[in-house]
Amino acid sequence: MPAAKFEIERQCKVCGETFIAKTIESLYCSPRCSKIAWKRRKDEEQRQQRLDEVVKKISKSKEYITVPEAYALFGISKETLYRLVRKGTISSVNAGERQTLVCKAELLKLYPLRKKALTKPKPVAKLYSLEPKDCYTIGEITEKFLVNESTVYLHIRKYSIPTRQIGNFVYVPKKEIDNLYKGVKR
Repeated sequence: MPAAKFEIERQCKVCGETFIAKTIESLYCSPRCSKIAWKRRKDEEQRQQRLDEVVKKISKSKEYITVPEAYALFGISKETLYRLVRKGTISSVNAGERQTLVCKAELLKLYPLRKKALTKPKPVAKLYSLEPKDCYTIGEITEKFLVNESTVYLHIRKYSIPTRQIGNFVYVPKKEIDNLYKGVKR
């Protein structure tokens, strides 16, 4: 298989090391860093799910909540909560050994509720201008980024980039191509 005519230099998202990306989608320098990133994402998703389960169990009418419930509801660390109690910023009730209840209304005045990390927004449909002045032709892309025509067509199909054919020329939005091939050394 022939070597690529371009190099994409990236910085690994895990270890911070600079590397030459083998594909346009490469974010990590090695399989080890990729596995670490995957594990971190999964652990964070599980943590968010556990916090969401705790929040679901909290009654709306409950005036005082426990420290773990406050952590799940507001995302405030327990050290911060205890510091606020010691300062007298928020009122609290000692409900027995190792159980402090804090006022939910006072916390609402100080902190916003924790955002739900698991709810992903729906993608908004992109609007493209496919006028020739706002587009590259396939030939221009191959010259500018030193990529084969077949590679360009492959990326256009893979990333669902719209095209427009006028006569013998196929036009592709400049913005999408520039985003796709950013970081490519010419």
